[in-house]
Amino acid sequence: MRPATIMAVLLPLAVSSPATPSPSLVGTWQLVSRTDRDPGGRLLSATGLGEAPIGYLIYDAAGHVAAQLAARDRTGLVCDSTGQSPDPNNNANIGGYSAYFGRYEVNSKTATVIHILDGALSPADAGKRLWRRFHIVGDTLTIAFEPLSPDGAPRTRTFIWHRVSP
Repeated sequence: MRPATIMAVLLPLAVSSPATPSPSLVGTWQLVSRTDRDPGGRLLSATGLGEAPIGYLIYDAAGHVAAQLAARDRTGLVCDSTGQSPDPNNNANIGGYSAYFGRYEVNSKTATVIHILDGALSPADAGKRLWRRFHIVGDTLTIAFEPLSPDGAPRTRTFIWHRVSP
């Protein structure tokens, strides 16, 4: 009797990327507007980045995100001297400037994107997972979320972005 021959077949393991990129988000987006509203819809005064900040938001096809936001006039701004945001769903701004980079994941069923911060202007923000609702019409991206106001009151922050490159 011949010994049994054992044959092994090696198949590549399915490895999924930690980020789930969305083709519709991919590109460079320039900030058009940023507004905060109270739960009743009333427009609130701007904090940290001023009334009309400037900025870019970049999503690549591999699942990376980078955001840079700044007050238009950074002179004389009162800044968050702690360099930390106590809000787990928001990042800090320092001297009228906010920046972070990392990865992103999209849940198309809930129309949400999570920014997973690998690095940020404030070291305390690294590792945060920032949840955002999003909606895209043509080259206009609307992102909204509910950060706490400086006094801890709820608010809805809405960013309008225009795609400047795919």
